[in-house]
Amino acid sequence: MLTESQRTAIVQHTMNITGLMQQIEEELQTILEVAEIEVQFVPFTGDFPDLSLEDTEEGNPGKRL
Repeated sequence: MLTESQRTAIVQHTMNITGLMQQIEEELQTILEVAEIEVQFVPFTGDFPDLSLEDTEEGNPGKRL
């Protein structure tokens, strides 16, 4: 069983990590904007359809990087 001070420390560390994650996300967004990089969808599984290969309205393949 955890003591009250251990629980408090765990909560504080968790909140600190959450704050760091938010700061990292903001920094990454800034870097992407400055470098003019568009964020693209990336599937997590191999059987998920690759939307970049789908035909567009004009019948041309989607843009691939």
